[in-house]
Amino acid sequence: MPELAGKPVIDLLVTLTDWDNECDVAAGLETLGYREQSTNDGLPRRFFYRQSPGGSVEAVHLHLTPQHSTYGRDMIVFRDSLIGNAELAQQYVALKRQLAADNPDNIDAYTAGKSNFVAQVLREAAGAFGNDRLLTHQRAELGRAQRYQNFALASQFGVAVIAAMSAYSNDNSVQLNLAISGFILAAIWFAFARKQRAHRSAGDQARRVVLLASGLDENFSAEQRLRIFDKFSVPIIGVSLLREEAYFASRSAPGYRRLAELIEESAYWTRDLQKASATILQSVLAIIGIIMALALWLGIPLLPSDVTISMARVLVAILVFMLSSDLVGAIFAHREAASSISEIIQRTETAAARGYPAADVLLLMSDYNAIVESAPFALPGVYELRCQSLTRRWRAYLENKQQ
Repeated sequence: MPELAGKPVIDLLVTLTDWDNECDVAAGLETLGYREQSTNDGLPRRFFYRQSPGGSVEAVHLHLTPQHSTYGRDMIVFRDSLIGNAELAQQYVALKRQLAADNPDNIDAYTAGKSNFVAQVLREAAGAFGNDRLLTHQRAELGRAQRYQNFALASQFGVAVIAAMSAYSNDNSVQLNLAISGFILAAIWFAFARKQRAHRSAGDQARRVVLLASGLDENFSAEQRLRIFDKFSVPIIGVSLLREEAYFASRSAPGYRRLAELIEESAYWTRDLQKASATILQSVLAIIGIIMALALWLGIPLLPSDVTISMARVLVAILVFMLSSDLVGAIFAHREAASSISEIIQRTETAAARGYPAADVLLLMSDYNAIVESAPFALPGVYELRCQSLTRRWRAYLENKQQ
């Protein structure tokens, strides 16, 4: 750990992929000058030390553990916590200096004095990777992704507005300024679209992790934890954490049944939001089509030809916006996602009838994630609009299943 004061001893952690080879490895370490010291803590680990060339003090400590052991993982998590938090590292340094001053000749008391600090850091690190925090990160990242998507859509609409405005001017300087504005809005759209993809990727990964962690009570290595949290860029400091027991209705013990129930609940809500989004977009498209048809029907015979031409240009600009934003494609995408998610719900019922086979449930999870990650976002405000009625329907659905 850079710039961290400590004893002049190098700490090494060695993990074995095959713990059955521990005796052979221990014998090899002894030929390198290491000596074993008993740990007496009942853990599957062995501790070695090697003295300095002069033989007066210990220069190296080596911890031998099985791969994925809790002891080894905690050492890595503690180290990474100090590296990532300079203030915490200095608190640890101050504690060690005080313990060294109070116990100059008692290494056991020195070590015991650090135990509460280490345990607290590990508890906080475990809480930082808890399901409540992951759910909160998931909501924050996906919410930010949807916001950027809305900004990108607004940029596309701005380009359409500029195209419509250009129909009313023949001045070259005005046309040039409008063109420049259009290019700027296009660049803004590109930036928003890129940010949207990054936040959505982080949110989608959080959802996959939550399903495994909450459904199967799986633990992840320290390296995977850091990789996952490195992708989160939306701060949640000061935000009330989403509670796992309030987010999911399932009260089953961790296992493949619980994982299937989490998938079923998520699919039930997602299907409704996708259907509602498709219906709203379809209604908007129908209204726009009616307005355009009426404008052409009333305008052509009544308005002067130059006005009719300008109006036609505006309608063409609106049509370009609808095509560039893929409004029609979004309707079909929402419908297809809802249909595919309905199939997922049916498959969870089949898995339940078969006793939740592990392979079936894992395939369900993989297919559900693939569908959700390829589906468009639900429209803004749809969740708030549908939340109360959907909650009542979901409760009724659960009661009917239990009968």
